[in-house]
Formats: sequence, C-alpha cells, structure tokens
Amino acid sequence: MILNPILLIIILIVALLVFLMVRYRIGKPDEALIVTGSLLGKEGIKILKNSGTFVIPIIQKAHKLSLLTHKLEIGTPEVYTEQGVPIKASATVLVKVGNSTEAIKTAAEQYLGKSTDELEDEAKEVLEGHLRAILGTMTVEAIYKNRDDFAEQVQNVASTDLKKMGLEIVSFTIKDVSDPNGYLDALGRPQIAEVKKNAEVAESNALRETRIKQAENEQLAQHEEIRRKTEIAEANKDMALKQAQYQQEQEVAQAQAEQIAVAEKMKVNLIEQDKNIEIQAKQAELAEKELTATLRKKAEADKYVVEQNALADKAREIAHAEAEAEKVRLAAHAEAERIEKLGAADAEKIAKIGQAEAESREKMAIALTKLNEAGILMEFIKVLPEIAKEVNAPLSNIDKVVSFGSGDGLPEMGQAGLARTFDTIKETTGLDLVSLINDSMSTRSGNRELVAALEEKETLPTSATPKSPTVKPEAAAEPRHAAPKAPAAKPAPDQEPAKRGTKYDI
Repeated sequence: MILNPILLIIILIVALLVFLMVRYRIGKPDEALIVTGSLLGKEGIKILKNSGTFVIPIIQKAHKLSLLTHKLEIGTPEVYTEQGVPIKASATVLVKVGNSTEAIKTAAEQYLGKSTDELEDEAKEVLEGHLRAILGTMTVEAIYKNRDDFAEQVQNVASTDLKKMGLEIVSFTIKDVSDPNGYLDALGRPQIAEVKKNAEVAESNALRETRIKQAENEQLAQHEEIRRKTEIAEANKDMALKQAQYQQEQEVAQAQAEQIAVAEKMKVNLIEQDKNIEIQAKQAELAEKELTATLRKKAEADKYVVEQNALADKAREIAHAEAEAEKVRLAAHAEAERIEKLGAADAEKIAKIGQAEAESREKMAIALTKLNEAGILMEFIKVLPEIAKEVNAPLSNIDKVVSFGSGDGLPEMGQAGLARTFDTIKETTGLDLVSLINDSMSTRSGNRELVAALEEKETLPTSATPKSPTVKPEAAAEPRHAAPKAPAAKPAPDQEPAKRGTKYDI
C-alpha cells in the first residue's frame, strides 16, 4: 500500500515537531542547565542559565543544578580563646552555588550526583572549622565587643574553601557568644556599674533638666495662659462692645421703625378718621335728606289734608250759602206774596228787603268761592302755635336774658322766632304764608268782600220788617256759620309794642 506523498510529508513534519519538543530543554531562573556529551567542545560540557538548548539523543544528556540558597545553623563547643578562656559561639549562614560559569561547573563536578543534605553537611563542617579557628585567635573582649569583625573574619577565611566547592556565602551572622564560667558577666559588671552610674547621673540630670524644662514650660504655659486669657478678655471686651453697639444700632433701628410704624399708623388712623368723618358726613347728609324728605312728605301730606279739608269746608260753605240764599229768596217770595195781599206799599218794601238779602247772600257766596287759599291759611293758622313752639323750642332753655342798650330785645326775639317759623313751613311744605298774607289772598280779596257783605247785611233796615208770627226775616237772613276772622296785618318793623310782654297775634 503506497501512502500519499503529501500525507507522508505531514506525518514527518508532525513527528519532527514532537521530537523537537521532547528533546528541547529550557532551564528555570533558579537553576542551571548542564548538558554533557559529544559535540560540546573539548571539555564536553555546556552550562546554560535562563535559556534553552536542543539535546541530541543518545550522544547528549541534560542535567539541572539548583541555584537556591541553603540555610545552615552552625555552632562550636567550648573553644579556648587567645586568653585561654573557654567560650561557645553560634551563627547562621546562608550559602548557595555561585553564579559564575566556573562556580557552577565546579559545583556540578562535586555535587551534581549528590543530594542537598550532603551539600549542606559538607558546607557546615567547613564553616564550623573556620569558626573555631578564628575564635582561637581572638580575645573574649574583641569577640564580645566586635562581633561584626569576628563574623567578617570567619566569612573571609571560609569563602576561600567554599569557593573551591563552587559555593559562596550570602550571609554570615553571629547569633550568640556564651561563657559557662561567668567571664563575660564579670567583664560586663564594671561597665554595667559605670553604665548604671552614668545612667543614674544621666537620669538625675535628665530629671533636673526635666524639672527645669517643666518649670520653664509651666512658666511659659502660665505666660501663655495669661496671654491667652488677656486675648480672650480683649476679645470678649471687643465682642461686648460690638454687641452693645449692635444692640444700640438695633434699638435705634427698632425705635426708628417703631416711629415710622407709629407715623404710618397715625396716617392710617387719620385717613380712617377722614374716611369715617366723610362717611359720617355723608350719613348725616343722607339722614338729613331722609329727614327733610320725610318732613317734606309729611308736610305735603298735611298740606294735602289741609287743602282737602279747606276745599271740603269751602264746598260746604258754598252749598250752605246757596241754600240759605235760595231759602231767603223763597221766604222773600212767600213774604212778598203775603205782603202783596196786605198791601202794595208793604209788598214793595218787603221785596226790596228780600232782594237786598238775596244780593247779600250772593256776595257772601262769591266771597266764599274765593276762600280757597284763605281756607288753607286758616288751617295753618290753627296749627301755627304748635309749629312755632317746636321751631323755637331751644329758646325755652334760656333762663335769663341780659339786654344792653335801650329796650329788652324781646320784640326782636319774637320777630326772629316768627320768621324762623315761616321759613321752616316754607322749607318743609313749600307754602309761603307771608306771600299768602301779602298777596291779599285772605285780607285783600276774600276777607274784604266777606266783611263788606256782612256789613251790608247789618245795615239793612230791620224796622220795616213786618211782624209775623211764622216768619222772622232776621233769623232767615243770618247765616249759620260766621265767616272766619281775617288775620291781623303784621306790624311794621319800626312799630314799638304798646306794652312789654304783649302777645303778638298774626
């Protein structure tokens, strides 16, 4: 069976790679790789560190040598020093294979086939031997006082022999030096006493200096405390002054704010008072208007009632006057017929009398028809005293009147009170009584005609009236209701009253 050439090549390549991987050796950082065999030069050995190499099978072989350190605890039995004093010493030593190629080659020649314990035992014996040799050449004082020099001498002497073994000392430390006979103790007593003395003196000096320092420190502390307290007091004083200043400024600001607040409050109060006064004034004005309107309405109602009453009285008077006139005419007619029977002369006379009576009644009726405003005036005259009393009520509170000059002033006060009464009636009812009087609504018009009619009736001859048992002309001619009396004319301002205390009639 013939294999595929390509597959064969692949197999050969893979086998080669596996072979190379198996035969290629690499050393670790803490070990040295040693290759021995043919094709390695005259010496037949190859030493590698931190690298690798291909080991040919059969003719070459690879070995590894550890480069790690070895810790050795060494000690000596009693060894006599130069002074013949027996002492013991112990030390700790760190050794390892040297780093140079020559040292590795030497160590490989001596220990490549041995174990680590064998290497340490050999190195330990060499070091203890040199330690005993050095102890014998030195005094106890030198060993005790200069341990570093002692360790250095041992290390220098032992390094030569260890180098021949391919080893080197990394560290050499003396652990202990002991004396079973107490030489070292005796040697240290003077020094110990001196040291103790020096220590006590030093301690005393130190204590003294400490106390001095403490005193100085206390003094400094007191000064510092005083200074600190002084600064604190100054700071407190400054703070108190600032607080007092701040408090004063705050009080001033608060007082100013309170003054401003009081001023603002006073302004507000003044504004409120002004508003209240304005409101009260408006309320008073409104109340006055309401009172005036109420009084005006009441006065108008009273005026309306008075007018209606006057119109009713006028209608009654006119009807009564017409009835009386008609009655008189009928009586006169009846009397004329009766007189006609008695005689022509008496009849004519009676007729004239009856005609005169009728005319008188007609004039009276005409006068009564003109009594419209006069009747209103009469109604007001009826209530005029009460109105005058209410209007002039404040004068009743006067207990005493003192008059200077001529006269007592009472007429002027009466006139002023009468004028106030007329003004009040005019303001509340709109009726001007003075105009009614001055315009002859009563005196010049109605009253004069009424008085003239009454006077004419009184001047009629009653002696010629025939005596009749059934008819009485005088009784027939007399009206049932007399005409109202006309008000007297207002006296002139310059007219003096006849007597003090005289009542003035309107």
